[in-house]
Amino acid sequence: MPKRDKHQTRPVQHARFRDSRRRTFAEKLVDSPYWPAMFAVIDAEARGDVKAALEIIRRTGNQLDGDQFWHPQRIERLEQMELLGALMPRWAHSRWIVSQAIQGTDPRNKWRMAKAIKVAIDVRGGPDPVRDREDDRIQIMDRNWVYRQAFLYELGGLEAFLRHNAAGDLIAGADRIWEWTRAPMRGLRLLRRESRQLVWEDPVTGGQVNTINIGSAVFVDDGECVIGRVVPIEGGAMFETAPLRVPDEIAYAVADEPDRWIDALRDISERPGGSAEPDKIWVTRGLRDYGLLTDIPYALVTLAMDAGLHAFHHPDDGDLDELFTHPDDYPACLAAWLVQSGTIKALSAGIPAEGRAALDSFVELVPEPAAGLIHDLTDHRSAA
Repeated sequence: MPKRDKHQTRPVQHARFRDSRRRTFAEKLVDSPYWPAMFAVIDAEARGDVKAALEIIRRTGNQLDGDQFWHPQRIERLEQMELLGALMPRWAHSRWIVSQAIQGTDPRNKWRMAKAIKVAIDVRGGPDPVRDREDDRIQIMDRNWVYRQAFLYELGGLEAFLRHNAAGDLIAGADRIWEWTRAPMRGLRLLRRESRQLVWEDPVTGGQVNTINIGSAVFVDDGECVIGRVVPIEGGAMFETAPLRVPDEIAYAVADEPDRWIDALRDISERPGGSAEPDKIWVTRGLRDYGLLTDIPYALVTLAMDAGLHAFHHPDDGDLDELFTHPDDYPACLAAWLVQSGTIKALSAGIPAEGRAALDSFVELVPEPAAGLIHDLTDHRSAA
């Protein structure tokens, strides 16, 4: 289970905490260096200042009452941007803005958060019968796909962040981000996958939609359907985050009436057995486990590491069927591994000749910025 990102929202009043452990943590947070640091990092990110945000995090440390404080994927996002620099595509800056907007730290977002939580609870068929109310609320904010969509788009959280919180320098680095705020929900069927793009079909119009392949279909088989927001980027389109695999009838309903996507999900969850089919509608997952540069959950990027090591040691072995159900998912998985901050640091320290050969063999397959990174790494080592 992904660790709760404790700095994403301001701690609530102590009276709302239900046990002494949480009350003590809130008191320690307010009295600790993390309290001012938390908001200093938020402000630095809103300015687009990666260096300042990382300096604050590194200076403050990462332990409070024995727990890891800064969410590891927040650090990963910042380190990727620092290490990749100019290689970072503008759409990744747009995703960085979205990741900041979903934090909801502005007091003006209180009503959005409450309403988006209610929407998520309604869609799944009611409150969680096991968790207490506060724990359920935390889980929804961290892990619920419906909450994220409703907060950012239907309730205007992304647009509000751009208008009231994001600095001009942050917005200037983004890729058509204002158009993202108006992107409708879509229902699509996966026709086929290619190494650098995914080909979808609108089930109502029959029109074809192409999106870049950053692992957005790693949980979708050819012929299956999804709902998600396709957003414009320079030279093409992509999903603003990983789409949700759904039964055909929901995709058709959403394709026909995009504004009623919440109703479509709610209707099927209210049917007998509807909410008991997580294999068909996977609305709960670690939203913050998705990064700037991939739609593959970080827990699964280890697949790419294994595959990458396999490729390094066997550059002439083109049979990847044993590693992936769909071989065309391999480049996206490899790319996700290559652009991890730890991988970049390791490869920058030196690559053996066979490793350079393996990387070169994938440069025409992996999406950006992995392709550009390979060029930089292999050109640098060759020059040296």
